[in-house]
Amino acid sequence: EMQKKCREKLLESARHLVSMVNDILDMNKLETEQFVENDIPFNLAAVLNRVNTDQQMQAGKKKIDYVVDWEKSELNHMYLTGNPVYIEKLLTVITDNAVKFTKPGGNVSVWCRKISEDDERAVYEFGCSDNGIGMSEEFQTRIFDEFSQENDGARTSYKGTGLGMAIAKKYVDLMGGKIEVSSRQGVGSTFTVEIPLR
Repeated sequence: EMQKKCREKLLESARHLVSMVNDILDMNKLETEQFVENDIPFNLAAVLNRVNTDQQMQAGKKKIDYVVDWEKSELNHMYLTGNPVYIEKLLTVITDNAVKFTKPGGNVSVWCRKISEDDERAVYEFGCSDNGIGMSEEFQTRIFDEFSQENDGARTSYKGTGLGMAIAKKYVDLMGGKIEVSSRQGVGSTFTVEIPLR
């Protein structure tokens, strides 16, 4: 039993280390990349399915209810052109944070909907809302800064590099979109992302 607990701690530490290294490598790549491929054909449903399946598993382990809000989701165009790798990584960062900062018994709700369209492009809104620990108004002004973490016990007790949301913001900027956050301490957070896709 003691060996089992030690192995579990070793595995948890190794995963944390890999996550930190990946954040640093992603940030370095984003800062040095000169050209971004935004003309890759992809199936939006497949991208969303991968993200949500992974996060539902993580949420299940924490006894968190992870819900895809179909009432808000409107997807009449599945085959698009853009950067599916960036979209998947962006949504993974946001949903991973929602699960991480929501306590057992809480809930996370995600959705995707088209909010405008012309002859060439459609703008999609990706949303994620939780009833987790939330954040202060002051921290919301710098949440997208590199290595930014809120200086109180509630958030700093969670492991992380403080790079996740900075990386998410860079993905959004490179795809010509925008990201917004609304949050209240002890109530929860909502992130909305708008991305134009052909």
